[in-house]
Amino acid sequence: MAVDINSMGALRSKINLSLHTYHATRLWWGRGVESGKPQIIGMRQFLFLVGAVQRNATRDDPYADHWMLQIDAKLEDVRSRVDVLLADSEKLLKQIPEELTIEENVNQKPFMTPVYTGGQQGWLALRLLIDFDRLARNILLASHVALISRNDAFDLLRSANHDLRSLCAFPQRYPGYSGVTRDDFAANNAKAREAREKFGDLPKDVLEGTLRSPYAPMIQKSASAASPTVANVSEKNTQIPEADDPKQGEPDLYADLNYDDDPSEDKDTGTADAKK
Repeated sequence: MAVDINSMGALRSKINLSLHTYHATRLWWGRGVESGKPQIIGMRQFLFLVGAVQRNATRDDPYADHWMLQIDAKLEDVRSRVDVLLADSEKLLKQIPEELTIEENVNQKPFMTPVYTGGQQGWLALRLLIDFDRLARNILLASHVALISRNDAFDLLRSANHDLRSLCAFPQRYPGYSGVTRDDFAANNAKAREAREKFGDLPKDVLEGTLRSPYAPMIQKSASAASPTVANVSEKNTQIPEADDPKQGEPDLYADLNYDDDPSEDKDTGTADAKK
């Protein structure tokens, strides 16, 4: 009997994320404007933003392709930082005497949420969040058994938290769909000239399509001309209880690491200007 492959559906899998620390969970949610404090872009908003960039890249938008390359560089930079901190934390835990048996530091009721990344760059970012969660657990355990001081533990947590926050905020600078294709630039038409004036010049290899992200999608030249927009992300999700601000003296390792940060610092941390 012949098999009608045209009747087959698409492959799907249900994927859930589990986080064990307040630090990683806060990075997932971010912080909404309704908190009365400056907004902080979380990982869930990051996934939406990079998904929009990738969708625009399918429409042969060279500016979207350029942004995918910038996001690649940002992911690589943060990955190198997190890998060093994670390796150091694991090396620290190896100092525990073999006479002490300590099980893995896990939450008895972890935060769980379904995830959809919108593209491979989203998965790379999600793995960074998971490794940050593991890093935070290692640091908290090391502090608990007196391998490091609370002050040192707090400094390590803040440093790693800032790296992840700068990643999440990075695509917030993406200006959205440019409205032009590489064919427009080849023809040097009015749309291409207007885009150059608004968004700046592009590197030749990006403009010609010879340099694209390894995670760039296939270009669909027949896509609709309707332009997707990247709107400000609304905060309608469950709020994560925030700990009190750390006071002078001994730091609270379970405090909100974002309590005194200026979100503008995150926006300024990047690999290239959006107009390049």
